[in-house]
Amino acid sequence: MRRARRCVVAACAAALAIASCGKEEPGSAAPEKKAARIVEEKVPPYTYPAPVKGHYKEVNIGEFDVVDGIAYPDPGGRGTVIYVTSKPIASPMIAASACPMTHARALSQLRDASYLEVTLQKGASKYFAAGTSFGGSSREEEVGGHYWQSRVKDDPERAEGQVVHKRHGSFTFDLPMSHPLVNEASQGDWTHDPKARWDKTAPKPTQDAVAAAYKAVHDAAMKKDLKALLVAQGFDPKQVEAIRGLEAIDADLAVYSEHFLNAAEAPEYSLKPGTGYVRIAGTNAKGKKFANYYHFAPCRGDRLVLAFIAENPQ
Repeated sequence: MRRARRCVVAACAAALAIASCGKEEPGSAAPEKKAARIVEEKVPPYTYPAPVKGHYKEVNIGEFDVVDGIAYPDPGGRGTVIYVTSKPIASPMIAASACPMTHARALSQLRDASYLEVTLQKGASKYFAAGTSFGGSSREEEVGGHYWQSRVKDDPERAEGQVVHKRHGSFTFDLPMSHPLVNEASQGDWTHDPKARWDKTAPKPTQDAVAAAYKAVHDAAMKKDLKALLVAQGFDPKQVEAIRGLEAIDADLAVYSEHFLNAAEAPEYSLKPGTGYVRIAGTNAKGKKFANYYHFAPCRGDRLVLAFIAENPQ
């Protein structure tokens, strides 16, 4: 009788072994698959020699180093715009963008970078602009005080030179000359004249286009999906890969995502030639109330880029 019972038990064990053959133990292969996904998503670091070197200090704007930037001809023929930033913005990759200044401005806000800017004509600039992405900004006009001096090498393909401000600091730059396919507004123009922020010769975007552009960047930012955010902003695949490889940019994205709101009411739209913006009232991830303005600018064709976020705490 005992022998018969042992046979039954053995038969049952064999049957269970056969039935479980080919099946994965719970959690046995999952870590391997998860590790494979992590390897696939790992982005190689993107580094390059800093094309800008300098330091700035001013009581209202703050203190920071500058390390990167872009250069392009002013569309009004007023000289070469030199825009430099306190964090890398992948300038070797975005220099060839159809809208390098718009993309530089978008990346500056993503990285919460500070900036300096001059527009050089025959080695001199009529203004010196400085500011932060979400804080203060300034523009000093040349009215005879000669508080800054500048020089630039005469080269159609590169902008190389130096700017020295007697009170606040200096920087050197060696940047490729970009050639925008749209009329780009400088940061100095933004600070000086709100009416000069947009290309009035560009078409007026449709509300549907602005709404779709806003939804794409909002959703990507809220999910902290950097790749999706950059694609929505019109960066090409090589630019996306390079930007994702910038040091600490994922941490910057986590902070940037807080500038997007959970809407408490329907969005409001304003559409003009060369721009469209969305007003969103709601709360951020920390539960603080804002009424923010998300300004979009055209880059090429019907592509709209979120160029600027203006925050209004409630």
